Formats: sequence, structure tokens, C-alpha cells
Amino acid sequence: MISIDLDVRSKKWAEEKNIESFVKKTCKTLIELTEIKKILTKNFELEVSVLLVSDAQIKKINLEFRQKDKPTNVLSFPSLDENLVREIGLKKALGPHEYLLLGDIILAYETIKKESLAQKKKFRDHLTHLLLHSILHLIGHDHEDEKMAKTMEALEIKILKKLGIQNPYQQIYPLNDRSIATQV
Repeated sequence: MISIDLDVRSKKWAEEKNIESFVKKTCKTLIELTEIKKILTKNFELEVSVLLVSDAQIKKINLEFRQKDKPTNVLSFPSLDENLVREIGLKKALGPHEYLLLGDIILAYETIKKESLAQKKKFRDHLTHLLLHSILHLIGHDHEDEKMAKTMEALEIKILKKLGIQNPYQQIYPLNDRSIATQV
């Protein structure tokens, strides 16, 4: 069972019709398209916390946890040790548990809206990409080096394609520019 704990902390998100149901449904769909689906059984409960905030709110969080005094589009806080997951694999890192709080995802409305307009993307397609990017972080993926970044981007492109969303890196970013990776 997948549970999405959603908390809307900014009224700005109300500009998007039915955003709460969209985020919950999208998170569940994305989780089932990742390697975590292998550990999901009838008896296993997986929870993800999603917080929808404003730029001002995420700026404070970004400063506190990343020492960056600026808003960003999304922040991910995994509950699992990312290095351990990469070292021994997701299933072994979980152990024999039947419940996992996968982690927290925090999304800032104004930045995501500005980016989707600037990149000529549908808002919900861009939001889906950021949710996927965050979920991948929560299960141990990262873009700390070129090899890891290519692996993560390839997985994002593959999963988004299954949802009918085109390659988010192809249309905007030059080949060697990973500005989304540094934003996320």
C-alpha cells in the first residue's frame, strides 16, 4: 500500500485545479514505475510526505538545510541513508520492515510555475518531472557526478515517456548543462 501524506502550506497552489488529488495520484503512479515496486507487497506500507509551499517558505528551508539563501523548485529529504542504498541496494537497506516512511518532498509553487512558463512546458508535466526526480532521490539516486547524473536522467526520461511526457532535458538544456539537476 502506498500512502501520500499531503500538506498544502501555501494558498498559491489553489491556482491549480484539483492539485491535491493530482499530486497524490501522480506520486503513487511514479512510485509504482520505479524499482521500489519490487518490494511493494500486500503487507508492505510505504508512505511519502509531500509539502506544497511558497517560494518564501522553501527559501527558509533551503537556507536551514542547504545553507542556500534562495528559493528552489523542490527539496527532497530521504529517510534512508542514500549511501547505504547505493552500496547494498534498496531491498537490503530496508531490512525486514513492513512500513517505510520513504521521505519528504517539498515543492515551491512560484518557482515551478516560472520554470514551466520559461521552458514552455505544461505546469503538470514539469511538476510530474520534479516529483519523479524527488522520488528517485528518496530511493537512493543522485547526480553527484557525471555517471550518476546520466543514469538518473535516463531513468527519468524512460519513466516520463511511459506517462506521455517528453524528455525534459532535450528541449531546454544544452548537452552538458544540468541546471535542473542543480536546482532539484
